[in-house]
Amino acid sequence: MSLSELLPTVSQLSHQDKLRLIHFLLLAVAKEEGCSLEPAGNSDSANALLNQLASTEAVVWSPQADQASVQALSDLLVAARRETNA
Repeated sequence: MSLSELLPTVSQLSHQDKLRLIHFLLLAVAKEEGCSLEPAGNSDSANALLNQLASTEAVVWSPQADQASVQALSDLLVAARRETNA
């Protein structure tokens, strides 16, 4: 089943079922990445999970760090100001 076939069904789920689906997908993706997010009974497993998460790279993009985005936003603000003042 493709995503486009699945989305209409997902949109009809209750709020609680959508949260359950998110939880299921998170666990499935983590498992595919070799990381178990299942609740652990002992602290050694919890520490192993924390170590796995700490070693995972995450890329965070922000328009504030991208000069072209900063310039584009500035240009839009200047153009909007000119339109309101005209």
